[in-house]
Amino acid sequence: MELKEALLKELVKQGPLVEDGKRTWNIARRNFLYWNEALAKSFLKLRNHPRYRATIFDKEIDLIKKNKNFILNEIKKEPFNLIDMGCGDGTKAKVFLGSFEGNNFDIRYFPVSVTDYLSDMAIQKIRRENFPFVKELMSHNACYEDLAEVSSKVRGVKYQKNVTLLLGSILASFEINDYLFHASNAMFKGDYLIIGNGIRKGERLVNIETYKHPAFSEWFILLMKELGFSESEVEYGARFNEMRVEMFYRIKNNKTIEYKGRKIEFKQGDEILVAVVYKFYENELKKFCEMYFSDVKLFEDADEEYALVFCRK
Repeated sequence: MELKEALLKELVKQGPLVEDGKRTWNIARRNFLYWNEALAKSFLKLRNHPRYRATIFDKEIDLIKKNKNFILNEIKKEPFNLIDMGCGDGTKAKVFLGSFEGNNFDIRYFPVSVTDYLSDMAIQKIRRENFPFVKELMSHNACYEDLAEVSSKVRGVKYQKNVTLLLGSILASFEINDYLFHASNAMFKGDYLIIGNGIRKGERLVNIETYKHPAFSEWFILLMKELGFSESEVEYGARFNEMRVEMFYRIKNNKTIEYKGRKIEFKQGDEILVAVVYKFYENELKKFCEMYFSDVKLFEDADEEYALVFCRK
């Protein structure tokens, strides 16, 4: 399905939420943000922004490296699928796989993305490393909420165990109980879910200016253009809403868009929600994970801003 059709279908399905006279439309599905090559490239550009790298990417890489011995000792030497959910370009999976260097493992690597552009990049990056213990490489296209389905599909006669990477604060885009419930239900005893997610200390909702940075709008505006809006017709903003950050565009003038013979009427002042990020304290994140997994170990970075959580079924 083309992105424009998927976006319009989502708008028609949900309709606007009316609250205090204001209409809010919702297309805040993580999948849309990586749907095609242009969006994927824009994401990689944001990832390389110094602030993003410092607060998410580099912290995750550092946590994986620092816990190399734990990873090696925790994951048993039996064949397993490494599911790289929301794989990016495969850099973090490469670092994770480096933990097994010099050891006799049997791993099948599965990068998962909504677009071939990213999963192909991940495959090529891991292939270039020529890890002797990575026996097979197979990509899979799926929505990020479909982890349960992916977990079932990748199992085979030889590779029955799954180790899943859910890094890059992907979990923060979803209602956490619902996501972990379905993920856990699809896992077998001994499977692992390894979560990389931001954590809070002090006040929960602070630093809103971070999410107002132009780098975010440069990424998200591609969704609005797909819908038929020009940059001059919308204004980007971000706000706090209870436990999450909401990123949105406010429509400056009335506009009508047609979809399969049906007209979607946007009014001046309407808002279109394009992304959400839930915020958790360290103890909250661990408590949620402990509700669905038998063994949970959480490692946080020195600044107590990011966590790597190992969840064993």
